[in-house]
Amino acid sequence: MSSSEKDKLPKAMLQEAQLEKEPSLILNQFLPFRLVNIAKRVSDTYSWVYNREFGLSIPEWRILARLGEQPGLSSKLIGEITLMDKSKVSRGVKQLEDKGLLTKNKDQQDNRVYYLSLTEEGQQLYHSIVPTALDWEAELLQALDVSEYRDLFRVLEKLDRRLEDMADKKSDL
Repeated sequence: MSSSEKDKLPKAMLQEAQLEKEPSLILNQFLPFRLVNIAKRVSDTYSWVYNREFGLSIPEWRILARLGEQPGLSSKLIGEITLMDKSKVSRGVKQLEDKGLLTKNKDQQDNRVYYLSLTEEGQQLYHSIVPTALDWEAELLQALDVSEYRDLFRVLEKLDRRLEDMADKKSDL
């Protein structure tokens, strides 16, 4: 194995090859662990902003943000897009509705389906939060230069496409 090939291997795999023994997992070098942890830390850190300043929980913010971007979605679709489970979406929708920030419109063909939209007050809140969200994101991204930012999003897109391919292959079995 050339040194350039070694440079491309994740550290956990390199250690396995070097030690020639049972594979071991170094959690802080295991990509799923790192991604979940960084995502949770980002979400938790930003949630302090919209919770303290705007009185919203994480599920409420995600629903509000999604409907601010794309009104008229069903709870089911919001759950799929935001990767929140049905109970969190349902509770968040109820809380936003109780606060007068969201309305539900029944589907004409299926009485079990409701399409959700922000009320005028909900839209105003969304538009109040967006500048704060963008400022917070910009502060976080100050850790990266322009090329690192582009690389980060290229890598995330590649991993996202790869996950879709892997899911497709699994569903074909």
